[in-house]
Amino acid sequence: MRLFIALSLPEEARDALDDLQSRFPIGRPTPYENLHLTLAFLGEQDEETTEAVHDALQTLRAPALDLTLTGASIFGGRHGQAVALEADGNAPLNELRDRVLARLRSVGVAPERRRFRPHVTLARLRGQADASPLLAVLASASIGPFACNSFGLFASTLHQDGALHEELARYPLSPPR
Repeated sequence: MRLFIALSLPEEARDALDDLQSRFPIGRPTPYENLHLTLAFLGEQDEETTEAVHDALQTLRAPALDLTLTGASIFGGRHGQAVALEADGNAPLNELRDRVLARLRSVGVAPERRRFRPHVTLARLRGQADASPLLAVLASASIGPFACNSFGLFASTLHQDGALHEELARYPLSPPR
């Protein structure tokens, strides 16, 4: 099973992102139900490892956090591009990610090693298509701040039309004190 751990976005944030996507003249928008902020990509894992990850994450305690999405980014290259809005890399977000990574290491799982660039992917383009029409829509976009009260363990199944994400478990974040 192909797994990742992601911050769940509240409906108000996904609604605002959906509105932005409706103005994209090109590209394949990320489906509403797939809008998320990845904390760690785990790749292919067996059922036993999936259970161990779930057990480790369900006891993780961290505070809810506020996010703002602003600043367009493009990821990828000649085989395709992802267009995204970056998330402010605030301390609570980085601390949550560090706690998640520590839990993963405690059960022997090594997530993908990439620099953490928190973002929400909004659309995909084929090959090296010109992303400037999307970047023009996102130039002054700012979503938030909004509260994120949970994160989840997700399975991702690749299809010809894109990935289908299924939330396997949701983990609450506690209200700030």
